[in-house]
Amino acid sequence: MIKESKHIGKVWISIVCVILGILLALQFKSVRENAVDPLNTARAQTLQTLLNEEREENDRLQSQNRELQQEVQSYREAAANEDASGSQTMLDEIARLEKIAGLTDVVGPGVEVVLNDSTAANTTGDESNYLIHDSDILSVINELRDAGAEALSLNGHRILSTTEIRCSGAVVTVNGRRTSAPFVIDAIGDQETMFNALMMRNGVVDVLRQWSIEVEVTEVDDLLIKAYDGTIDYQYAQTLTDDDLAGAETEAG
Repeated sequence: MIKESKHIGKVWISIVCVILGILLALQFKSVRENAVDPLNTARAQTLQTLLNEEREENDRLQSQNRELQQEVQSYREAAANEDASGSQTMLDEIARLEKIAGLTDVVGPGVEVVLNDSTAANTTGDESNYLIHDSDILSVINELRDAGAEALSLNGHRILSTTEIRCSGAVVTVNGRRTSAPFVIDAIGDQETMFNALMMRNGVVDVLRQWSIEVEVTEVDDLLIKAYDGTIDYQYAQTLTDDDLAGAETEAG
């Protein structure tokens, strides 16, 4: 009887030890999972620093843009004080250059292209095949340019020759600003030419639709495309002076 009692006691002690071991293991796992990962913290701090720098740069560029707009306005006022014929010629030239540079609102006939991510079932195993990428947007914009588009915008942002369009995670960055689907591309120009260029067989729209990307192309009689509201900062390209031109002609001769 005594031996049996001792045996039962050993069994209970073993059970208690096992339970304590399990509890300690669970406690250790909980502490480990809740511990702050120093690498993630450092990464978050780095991203916050980069975000602050981007915000400061954006503020600087907006301030520079306001200064340039004031400078253009001063030119207009100076031209208005000149003789009638000379001032009107200068004002017309300023307006023409602003339109070419994308610094003024424009309106006219054109097409509107709306791109949206595919909602079809994923049969390839790669979800990115069904999402719109910067290369898809650039393909549409380049097709419109080739078809004679005179002004372009993406989600309200004016497209210039210096405009960058690139993927940034799940969104696209254009002119330094983040935007997401649906992507609306407006183009002013010959409606029929641009529409046919996009809708041709095996063209850009046809290829996108093969991946079930949603594409809508609509002809619009009065499209409004807003002016570029950023700044263009040339660091390396310089305007040639008369002396530079004379030197180039001398070397060529």
